Amino acid sequence: MLGVVIWIGGVAWQAHVLAPLARRGEARVFAEAARRARPVTWTAVALVVLTGFYNVTQLGSLQAVMESGAGLALAGKFILVIAAVTIAAQRDFAHVPRLARAIAGTESVEPGAVLRSIAWLDRLTLVLALVIVYLGLFVSRGRG
Repeated sequence: MLGVVIWIGGVAWQAHVLAPLARRGEARVFAEAARRARPVTWTAVALVVLTGFYNVTQLGSLQAVMESGAGLALAGKFILVIAAVTIAAQRDFAHVPRLARAIAGTESVEPGAVLRSIAWLDRLTLVLALVIVYLGLFVSRGRG
């Protein structure tokens, strides 16, 4: 849970606190905060993935999981986690450095355009996180 709170909480904070500040002319603050948060974020992502794999081993036999109906939800959750991690990687390792280059004037794109792209990636990550949490609760209750 700590990993999820750090990762998704950080995305929410950047999306809803720093991004509006960046749109009002403080894009440099946003870019620096996102860059500095990257090691903590990716440690949290690794923690989420590793504990997720461990938790799957605690559900019982594969046959019991499949009979409970939770198997399909677990497969969906796994796919959505991969999607969320991929989107987060695109944001952190492609868009945030691009924003820094745009601010520095070494990229021929306006910082506002990059900020809008980052905002969409953040929103998508947050929506996926909500669905993943729901599926996690569904699986943990063994409903089907």
